Amino acid sequence: MLQFQVSVLPLVVLTLVNFFLSWLWYSPVLFLKPWATALGTYGKKEMTEAEKKAMPFLFLSGLVASLLLAYGLQVIVHSIGATTFGAGLAVGLVAWACFALTHSLNTLFEARKPIVLVINNGLFLLTYAVYGGIVAVWR
Repeated sequence: MLQFQVSVLPLVVLTLVNFFLSWLWYSPVLFLKPWATALGTYGKKEMTEAEKKAMPFLFLSGLVASLLLAYGLQVIVHSIGATTFGAGLAVGLVAWACFALTHSLNTLFEARKPIVLVINNGLFLLTYAVYGGIVAVWR
């Protein structure tokens, strides 16, 4: 039986951590150059007006996606009954492989370079697995 009741503090903390980790992942500190180069956008100097107007929506959608990830992992991990970090990590790995990875593989027809999928799924793998472990022990 699925347990839809979640703990608020882990939900809020993991939402914010995921939002900022995602920002860091795609920043110049980590993977901006290879990711943006593969997409053909690296070195672009100015944002267009349309891109500037889209930023609030992009940030809001990123925050909502982070919230949904934190909520969904809590529901899955708690419903399965994982209570150790290792068990939660395993649940996160399975969730990543079954949902995030398969969704990414279904985007191959968009002709993105493989490095984009590797960079994106590196973040997804890290967050699903580690957050699954954290959720298992933080109730």
